[in-house]
Amino acid sequence: VKVRGQFDGGDNSWMKMDDSGWVVAYHGTSQAGCWGILQGGMKPGSAQVYQTSKDVRTGQVIGNGIYCTPSLDVAISYARSRGSGATIAGNNVLIIMQCRVKPDAIKRCHDETTNAGAYWVINNASDIRPYGVLVKPM
Repeated sequence: VKVRGQFDGGDNSWMKMDDSGWVVAYHGTSQAGCWGILQGGMKPGSAQVYQTSKDVRTGQVIGNGIYCTPSLDVAISYARSRGSGATIAGNNVLIIMQCRVKPDAIKRCHDETTNAGAYWVINNASDIRPYGVLVKPM
């Protein structure tokens, strides 16, 4: 995914691997969902399970948004549970979007420091940026 220089007037500091960069998150999707994300960006889905819940750290209402997780395993499990597989070159695969998330935009459904199955919600699509497509054999 070509993202270098595409945001913030060409400033790529959001991709830094230190504490000044945005944090890595994952989003399990389907092949059709992947193409839609690559062409039009990420958008909130219809399943807003935690919409009325409160952020476990701030107590703010989570609201409507884009779901992601800091755990690759959780994203893989989500993609698998939704039957989100694809066939590429005759191989059945799962598709996971690798993203960067603006740290202060994260609404936490669970605390990732104590719950390996944590989900995050990002209310504003400009605060989550897909920058990689991960393809995992099923």
